[in-house]
Amino acid sequence: MIQIRSMSDSDIQALPRLLRELQLEFSDIKRYGNEFYVVVEQKNLCGLCAYEILGDQKAKIDFIFIREQDRGFKLGDGLLRAVLNHLDHQGVKEVLIESNLATNGFYVSEGLEIIYTDPENSDLLTFVVQLPQFFNTPCKGSIV
Repeated sequence: MIQIRSMSDSDIQALPRLLRELQLEFSDIKRYGNEFYVVVEQKNLCGLCAYEILGDQKAKIDFIFIREQDRGFKLGDGLLRAVLNHLDHQGVKEVLIESNLATNGFYVSEGLEIIYTDPENSDLLTFVVQLPQFFNTPCKGSIV
């Protein structure tokens, strides 16, 4: 069974393995948000999202990672939606996501709006999500 939820103390034990698979160091994620959501399948971490609430009804998603062997199963979509749902319930109205070439396509496919392109590096984009409007838009493939 797959779970997408806030990271618990028990998940921290599995974190080093996931970070090795993602070629990240623990110090890499410590500099990001102080809140984490995870994708877990049978006690194995499959994905990780770092975010932080900035105040003034705004939040920022720092990253979403899904293990390579778990990609293609909509886990990234599920993780993004779970975090956005959580933030919506926390009263957040606007979520910013800074992205790079590796993840831009994912956010575009999710229908997110690009609000900024770095003039020095066009691969670096900033997306915005308006809550709760995001959840009022039908998913792709939905019959309306």
